[in-house]
Amino acid sequence: MFLHNLGSTDKRFKTVGLHAGLNLLVAERMSDADGGDSRNSTGKSSFVRILRYLLGGNLPDEFKTEALSGHSFWGELSLPSANPAEEDRVYVRRSVSPTTRVNVSGWSRLTGTEDIHVDDWRVLLSEFVFNLPEDAVRPTLGQLWGQLVRTSFGKPTKSFPMESDWETGVKLGYLLGLAPEILLKAGELDKLVKQRKAIRGAIREGAISHLQLDEPSLRAELATTRRQRDRMQEDLRSFKVDEQYREHQKAADELSGSIQSLNDEALALDRRRGQIHHALEVDVDLSAGEELQRRLTRVYAEIGVVLPSEVNRRFDEVQAFHTSVLRNREVFLRDELTEVQERLKVAEKRRLDLDNERSSIMTLLRDSVALDTFLDAQRSFAQMEAAAADLERRLLSASEIGEIDNTIKLKKAETVSAVRAEIEERSTYLDGPIALFSELAAEIYSDRSARLLVSPTQNGLLEIEPKIDGDASDGIRGVETFLMDVVGLISGIENGRAPRILVHDSHLFDAIDHRQVASCLNIGARLADQYQFQYVVTMNSDFLASVESEGAFDRLPFVTELALTDANVTGGLFGFRFD
Repeated sequence: MFLHNLGSTDKRFKTVGLHAGLNLLVAERMSDADGGDSRNSTGKSSFVRILRYLLGGNLPDEFKTEALSGHSFWGELSLPSANPAEEDRVYVRRSVSPTTRVNVSGWSRLTGTEDIHVDDWRVLLSEFVFNLPEDAVRPTLGQLWGQLVRTSFGKPTKSFPMESDWETGVKLGYLLGLAPEILLKAGELDKLVKQRKAIRGAIREGAISHLQLDEPSLRAELATTRRQRDRMQEDLRSFKVDEQYREHQKAADELSGSIQSLNDEALALDRRRGQIHHALEVDVDLSAGEELQRRLTRVYAEIGVVLPSEVNRRFDEVQAFHTSVLRNREVFLRDELTEVQERLKVAEKRRLDLDNERSSIMTLLRDSVALDTFLDAQRSFAQMEAAAADLERRLLSASEIGEIDNTIKLKKAETVSAVRAEIEERSTYLDGPIALFSELAAEIYSDRSARLLVSPTQNGLLEIEPKIDGDASDGIRGVETFLMDVVGLISGIENGRAPRILVHDSHLFDAIDHRQVASCLNIGARLADQYQFQYVVTMNSDFLASVESEGAFDRLPFVTELALTDANVTGGLFGFRFD
């Protein structure tokens, strides 16, 4: 791939023309304002963002303005032809709005000029520019462009700040010639670790309140619940439902009441019978009057008193009356006794009949249940069965969560082994970039040693660490980024996995000592010629002048025809200022 020109349908926009090898897009700084490369500055960083947009990236926020909405950006690129030995001169245009369409013409892999969806454009670039396998989920096109057309400079190995470590390993490993399908195992492991962490965090914070990880407690609770459920099920099987259960229960209650009343009546009658027997026993005998008369006569005789005949006569009359009363009372009591005994017989018989009837009903009630009771029992059984099922699911979840740890351990060992084996198998491919990194670093720093470290981490990730001995300053990190990008590009070119272009914004060099910047530019120019790639660097004129004065570097062969300036509103890349 080669970038010839980059422009816009807005006539005020300055077309950028590029050549082979090193290209310096220089901006003349006339003011002291530190505007960076925002929409109101010369446009050095805007050039990089526009190129990323043409190559399938997202529209930068600063371009989402009414001043640009009616225009498009375009670029002339050399892309791999349908004939492997050739390249096609391709014209690519993409509107600021809408952002979903890309117009492509002059590419033999398409049938003439085509207006295609940006997703299809990304697929084409992935397949024919980076030779990514069709089923590869990582690295993505955006990650690879982020490494070669940089807009992020926080860490040498990352395309953007939030890129995960395993994604970084897959991306750089791909450029260095390692198999992506092996490197992707680290992504699967990383996903498992994150799932475990998320689940445990949710349980700990109560977001999944029903879930617990105490398997022994869950198993004990489940065993108890199952036993209760089984017993309830057995009871239900033996139930005999009586739909008239309530009526029978009511009848049994009424019979019990009647029996109780009969018992009370019998008790009262029995007491009355006893009273009558006692009354009959204690009443004075009918002959008691004559004996009393004889006793009185004897007593009075002893004291010399003789009872007159009138007294004797009247006593006889009283005795006769008393005898008559006793006889009448005895007859009355015996009649009442007979009546009481008859009533007792009737009550006993009635009570026996009622008790037999109640016994039959009670037997029915004992052997059956009411429909409502049965339905309640069924509902209770269903609830118990649901509780058991819930405990089974919770135990299964706890077991699966616990199994994640074992899976992670096995997966980790497998992944580490696979990545280590891949590094050993591809060692001949890796020796070149590793040695090149150290050699180039020695050109920049004569007093520091440098190494490109390639190894599997304990979690199975491929770790690639560019390391220059020193104080880990921003300047050293900038040099590490430059070397990582150059080595990655050259390795990618040799492996057929990268286009022949590298773009660095001036922000990369801001913290690097001017002498080291001169060395970087000289190295970039030499390697671009040696490996036939295009190296584009944007830089301010005053910074470049300092680089030239302190280091052995001459800009003249590399400066593009277009020169940007902040001297006036038309001097920037867009040709006007917009807010």
